[in-house]
Amino acid sequence: MTMPDDVPDRFRWAVDVMQVRPTDRVLEVGSGRGVAAALVAHGLDGGHVLGLDRSATMTTAALRRNQAHVAAGAVAFRTTSLADVDLPPASFDVAFAFNVSLFWTSPARELAVLARALVPGGRLFVFHQPPSPEKNPAVVEAATRLLTGAGWTVLETLVADTSPVESVCLVARHEP
Repeated sequence: MTMPDDVPDRFRWAVDVMQVRPTDRVLEVGSGRGVAAALVAHGLDGGHVLGLDRSATMTTAALRRNQAHVAAGAVAFRTTSLADVDLPPASFDVAFAFNVSLFWTSPARELAVLARALVPGGRLFVFHQPPSPEKNPAVVEAATRLLTGAGWTVLETLVADTSPVESVCLVARHEP
């Protein structure tokens, strides 16, 4: 399967940052049109991506974009919210989201779902690219506060010069 060409910088950077191993099980929250899932799936060999999105329209678009990966069993999508999904415990090595506001608003229930779904030592990547870079510090501060308040440790905060504005990423691990 060929690597897609029509991929924004922020998604290429995100996949580089996550360093997903070929056999990792990856959960994407807010998968949208499946752009990031396609990039992750390109590097898998035995691993799997599950994308969640609340919009049936986005899920349909993601399935269309990832037809070959879905047919190969490397990718699946569900129309559901993170709060409502039933995921088996310790079923993912990596979870990530890009521009999903629940991570800096009030995600107590969602963070509990993620903590249960990730393997011990599993990593959460919260990515954000705002319309203007001035919003990033407030998002980083709010997300850090919410994550740490829910028992997560923010391991690092990364910034990238992505087009059209910079992107940030909080890397976190749940500490029971």
